[in-house]
Amino acid sequence: MSQPELWIPKTRSKETACQVPESIQTQVVVRQYQKLKEIAGTPGQPRLIVIDEEAYGEWEQAQQEFPPETGALLLDFGSRPELTGDSEKLLGWVSAAGLTESRWEFLILQGLETLAARNRLQALEEALGEQRNRLEELNEIGVSLSGEKNLTRLLRLIIANAMKLTHADGGSLYLLEPIPDEPEDPNNYLANQQLHFEVLINDSRKMSAEAILLAITPDSICGQVILTGKPILLDDVYDLPPDGAVQWGGKAVDKRYGYRTKSMLTVPLLTHEGRVAGVLQLLNRKQHREQVLGDVADILKEVCSFDNEDLRVIESIASQAATALSNAQLLGSIHILFDGFINASVKAIESRDPTTSGHSSRVATLTIALAELVHQMPTGRFRDTHFSIDQLHEIRYASLLHDFGKIGVREQVLIKAKKLYPNEEQAVMDRFRLIRQSLELSMTRKQLEYFLEKSRGDAVAAYGQGQQELEERLHELDEQLEFVIRCNEPTVLAQGGFEKLQEIEQLRFAHPSGVEMPYLNTGELHSLSVPKGSLNEQDRAEIESHVTHTYNFLRIIPWSANLSQVPEIAHAHHEKLNGSGYPRKLNGGQIPLQAKMMTIADIYDALTAWDRPYKKAMPAERAFNILGFEAKDGNIDTDLLEVFIDAKLYTLVSRPRTN
Repeated sequence: MSQPELWIPKTRSKETACQVPESIQTQVVVRQYQKLKEIAGTPGQPRLIVIDEEAYGEWEQAQQEFPPETGALLLDFGSRPELTGDSEKLLGWVSAAGLTESRWEFLILQGLETLAARNRLQALEEALGEQRNRLEELNEIGVSLSGEKNLTRLLRLIIANAMKLTHADGGSLYLLEPIPDEPEDPNNYLANQQLHFEVLINDSRKMSAEAILLAITPDSICGQVILTGKPILLDDVYDLPPDGAVQWGGKAVDKRYGYRTKSMLTVPLLTHEGRVAGVLQLLNRKQHREQVLGDVADILKEVCSFDNEDLRVIESIASQAATALSNAQLLGSIHILFDGFINASVKAIESRDPTTSGHSSRVATLTIALAELVHQMPTGRFRDTHFSIDQLHEIRYASLLHDFGKIGVREQVLIKAKKLYPNEEQAVMDRFRLIRQSLELSMTRKQLEYFLEKSRGDAVAAYGQGQQELEERLHELDEQLEFVIRCNEPTVLAQGGFEKLQEIEQLRFAHPSGVEMPYLNTGELHSLSVPKGSLNEQDRAEIESHVTHTYNFLRIIPWSANLSQVPEIAHAHHEKLNGSGYPRKLNGGQIPLQAKMMTIADIYDALTAWDRPYKKAMPAERAFNILGFEAKDGNIDTDLLEVFIDAKLYTLVSRPRTN
């Protein structure tokens, strides 16, 4: 620091009292002033100003323009002015009468020392303030790091905060990852590890982080930090000796971007077990945090070295970052494990009903896509509807598990391809075969009686007539069986015209046991008369129970608070807006929006699925028509259906081409 300044009023420069003692002239720079406002400003060193009573009024008005390292000595030549206002910068009030040289020297030196002490105190206060701000920022960083669960955002957050606290112009982060097919060494956890370049941020250049894998070697800066577990602080990476312990290989990158890397700070990310999880590297500490670095000359002028305080701060961030990374990776592993459980559960139910394989995944894909689109809509009914990441996870899990309750439904009901079960269909076929045989046997007996009781001519005539009656009756029987077979085939849309079934059910035949039996029993008539699909009332009640089974199953899972709505969403996916759905007959206002979206996806996939045994795959256009009828009848949400169709979300699920 240069010498302090002593300013004397020019009007008093000839006064004996204002003469500067020779003993201190080498310790100060003596200057004169005409008006105080002329010397106001920010000096680079302490400045002691001597004022007289005539200049005191001017001092009161101008003192706020002087920085804290400025002080004044009031030299009273007899008028004794009245002191008013803020006198903090007024270091003393001295009478000029009888002022000795030694006394004057003492007052000047005391004033200068007071100013120096004030400057030191101010510097300490500024340092403490900066330290306090750093601690507050570190605390905020810790909170933000612990609260961020997304690994990509977390990595960028770590670098951005480290750069902010150290005035660094750039930063990058490397994480350890296993080398594929490389066995672990129980004595050296680094033996099968490599560095993956994850994130790069630079405030002065638009740089992209390329996916680079680096070997851990002792001659690289990052490798040395990992192997030793200790930080490396470099003033200028271009000044590293060629035969030194570490080398820096980033000159090509500097050349590509017209940049100049100078100072560098590299610290390890150490877990609580003392293992290195990665490396945080900062470069080019700037004297001014917000400065954007220009050309190489500008960089060399602005960039300074990282200091030990920066190192302590970054080591603290690195410690918090390592913990946050460990937590995020652990959470990611838990998500992977839970997703595995979800997928295994879906496969378990689909293994009982292979004909619906892939249905749950397709419904999840369509529902999530619809939710994301609704989330982004700027206008209309859904402009204020938004879903968080956790809520999207809820929707995904609910969609994947919406049919899990089918595990409590009998397999024969799940895979029922026709209105009659296979054994029931076989019983009907056997019965009609028996009826045919009974008709043929009855006619054969009659024909024998003709030949035993009638003349040959009459018998032949009666035989021919009987044979014609038999053929007509057998033809009628075949038509009845064909009608039954047609009725056994399920349809997507409601069908009628089952009156003929009731006529067939009224017909009787003589069983070989002697008991008269109907062509169709009551249960068969009931099943064959189902207007839509393959399920009768009993079957449908059992199938519909899968929703309650699903809810009961999902309810016992200890979902975290952010996934607590999964059971409720899945529970409502068969409810209708008009209250005609099941199992709880909820109306539109009681059904979660997520369930309304899933309902559309579920119906669409059921209509267009190519793997259902009771129907062929339906073209998308026809499925839209049916969904339109559902919306018109008040079963599903019209607005959501419009979004679903207009955005062509249905194209997200692949299916083979249909005729």
